[in-house]
Amino acid sequence: MNISLFGMGDGLIWFDNVNCTGTEQHIGKCSRDDWGVHNCGHRNDVAVSCSDKTSTTLPTGVRLVGGSSSRGRLEVLHNGVWGTVCGDYFTVAEERVVCKMLGFASGVKVGNANYLTSHGPIWLDKLRCNGTERDVRECAHNGWGVHNCGHSDDVAVSCTGINVDQVRLNGRRDPREGRLEMFYNGRWRTVCNSSGSAFNNAASRVVCNMLGFGFIGTAISNTFGDVDNGVVFTTLRCRGNEQSISDCFHSNRTVRYCRAKRVATVSCLRDNAVTLVGGGSPRKGRIELYHNGTWGTVCNDRFNDAAARVVCYFLGFGHVGREININIYGTGKGQVWLDDVQCKGSERHISECSHRGWGVHNCGHSEDVAVSCVDDTSGTSSVSSTGITSKMTSP
Repeated sequence: MNISLFGMGDGLIWFDNVNCTGTEQHIGKCSRDDWGVHNCGHRNDVAVSCSDKTSTTLPTGVRLVGGSSSRGRLEVLHNGVWGTVCGDYFTVAEERVVCKMLGFASGVKVGNANYLTSHGPIWLDKLRCNGTERDVRECAHNGWGVHNCGHSDDVAVSCTGINVDQVRLNGRRDPREGRLEMFYNGRWRTVCNSSGSAFNNAASRVVCNMLGFGFIGTAISNTFGDVDNGVVFTTLRCRGNEQSISDCFHSNRTVRYCRAKRVATVSCLRDNAVTLVGGGSPRKGRIELYHNGTWGTVCNDRFNDAAARVVCYFLGFGHVGREININIYGTGKGQVWLDDVQCKGSERHISECSHRGWGVHNCGHSEDVAVSCVDDTSGTSSVSSTGITSKMTSP
């Protein structure tokens, strides 16, 4: 997908000239240059979509006009021109498709008297959807511009509620923090706070609760820079106990540019959160701990499989786990949080094991530790410094 939809990365570029057949189990097993060998800049970063969508066509432009971002005359974009939709056969199924394209959970057809226009094309008539379509172009209709309507028949819609599926955090190493994005008007857009004040903790708590993390969110500094792409420009004021940001006072519209200080950036992380970084799945990677608002690594001095099991159990993968070669996953940067970690294996969190103290260490990042939480009982695995894995199974 177009990288401009998601923002370029920063820091290391690991892979270049990747060439896969499609049957590999991990991108690292595809033909490629060595780790860290490249002639790219971050403008060449790649983005992908894992959604089940066979069409690469851009979504149809949809908007509501004459009222607010959630209520008004329905218009669609065709051949570069905005036009209206006739209200014939417009039912709850069509309302659902249109409102989901705009980033709302549902909608209802409303009286059009306050939203009428006397000019412009009427693009769609007898629009018929089943309610599961992602784009109005997937619905049946008479054909673009084919109708027997006048503008007095233009349909008006009121959309309500923002689905959890229409909100996400993007751009950081952990899905529990990042740039706030909404699926709005047919695409994912960065949320830009138009009030001029910083996106606050009350709104962050509502976002985190929507995402299933509870009312624990905090607004954090944006490290992504300015956003020069389609964004949702919104005034959003929350008390902090709303069930959805649609219940907060809000006013949305789309603009192209947002200054860095206005980009809404949220953390739903609890102190001492744990994640595994750099692997092909959430079950493998370099251990990183979130402590006092900063991510940091764990030194491998005295670290053993008992400590790995503590980490894996905390992450919800059961009492499995073993230390693996850090070279596959890359060393960290910044803070080293724990050193000389010694666990019995029954602790609930790695910080409950014996260690030197938070931030007390004599390590460099070459000694960062990585673990695997895969229950591999079929044999033993060894990893060479070149990152090639071999497995010996018992006869």
